[in-house]
Amino acid sequence: MDESTGVSGFAILMVIVRHPYLDSFHEDLLLCKPLPTTTTGTEIFKLLGEFFEKNSILWDNSVDVCKDGAKAMTGKMSGAIAKIRGKAKGCSSVHYILHQHVLTMKKIPPFIKEVLAETVKIINFIKSQPKNK
Repeated sequence: MDESTGVSGFAILMVIVRHPYLDSFHEDLLLCKPLPTTTTGTEIFKLLGEFFEKNSILWDNSVDVCKDGAKAMTGKMSGAIAKIRGKAKGCSSVHYILHQHVLTMKKIPPFIKEVLAETVKIINFIKSQPKNK
């Protein structure tokens, strides 16, 4: 789950779901909608809740949420993750993998560090500049 600013400058909530399918797991885009007002945890949770209700998805089907470190996601009281855990009692959360790269880079060979560092720069550039031309 991630909220980002799109090319138009509007905040967008994107949720990718990983689910069992036949003999393996599949990943699909579950939700990609603009946030109506702000990127607060309450607004993120509200949009997600409306989607779950409209599509008859049970909160208890949520077992883990991968998030970034934004306050809207991680706030203890009003963050989206706290609100999700209130509905999906067994749900856990993990930090988005790109934010864990610092820990990873401490133990990997130098040539892989260069590739990982360049990848993070590219992703951060794309995310920070929604109107690249």
